[in-house]
Amino acid sequence: MRTLKVIVSKAGKGISAHLPEVDGYFIARSSVEKLKQDLPSGLLFHIEGLHEEERADWMNETFSFEYVFSDIPTLIEGYSGLINQSSLARISGINESLMRQYVAGIKRPSHSVTVRIEAGLKKYAEELKSISFA
Repeated sequence: MRTLKVIVSKAGKGISAHLPEVDGYFIARSSVEKLKQDLPSGLLFHIEGLHEEERADWMNETFSFEYVFSDIPTLIEGYSGLINQSSLARISGINESLMRQYVAGIKRPSHSVTVRIEAGLKKYAEELKSISFA
């Protein structure tokens, strides 16, 4: 199974995505949820439209997706209603005022800060996975 990177970026009032391994395929939707829902069928439709010589070997097999966000504002926009800048600041241990500047695009986080935010999100996801009800 091939895992394809999906590069997600802010686009107007929604988000857009492209797959570096698939020339010419772009998708735009209002939310990450809608993008994740429509991406598999849209990609299959795109692959079916390719000439045989344009198809890579992996295109005839099953594949999964890894979502890579271009920046913090895209993440917040894509998951609006589920995560906000205050919760992201708490999860990642970053000052809330600084997080607001990242989300507004006033400042860009350094690579180490981006890694810290990603690690915080993954740790939080693991905590959520461990929850159960009696």
